[in-house]
Amino acid sequence: MNIKIRKAGARDISHLAYIWLEASGGVIEALYEGTIPGRKTHEIVEHIFSRSATTTCFTNAIVAEEDGVIVGGLHSYSEAKEALDPPDPLIDQERLSIVQPFSELHPYGSYYIAAVAVYPKARKKGIAKLLVQRTESIAKSHGFEKISLHVFDQNNVARSFYLGLGYREEGRRSIVPHSRLRYDGDLLLMTKLV
Repeated sequence: MNIKIRKAGARDISHLAYIWLEASGGVIEALYEGTIPGRKTHEIVEHIFSRSATTTCFTNAIVAEEDGVIVGGLHSYSEAKEALDPPDPLIDQERLSIVQPFSELHPYGSYYIAAVAVYPKARKKGIAKLLVQRTESIAKSHGFEKISLHVFDQNNVARSFYLGLGYREEGRRSIVPHSRLRYDGDLLLMTKLV
């Protein structure tokens, strides 16, 4: 296995859209599906990563390559920079209700992992662990003492993965039900000291 972790570039935007869609449990679909008539959701989501000087820009992501092929990635940034993001003109106020639990469980003062995912053909090789460990190193190098993420309580695979890496539950909120969500129940905020 020849895995290389590198900073994402503009050419990786379609992969970053996949990562967000895969990792969000349906939240991204609920926010963006149908916002641009005639476009598929993954095409719409790609615009997120081309918004320069925002936390969602591709410059805040890393990707994993196996033998030169992208097999996964991770999107992360300083939580404090979210306040500087301009509103996304594609998302109206009604759609934003789905992210209320995320806002209530805001990870103040931390380095935040927004999404991590690995393509199905590359799973169970430790790639997600390598991506998270690299991000923990990045957070530490930028002076952060805490790293955070959100995960659905019912996403047993992801929750167990993060627990195994030393993340602990810091809070939980009931999710806002939506037909696009793959989970119900609670959303968890998990944190780890780095």
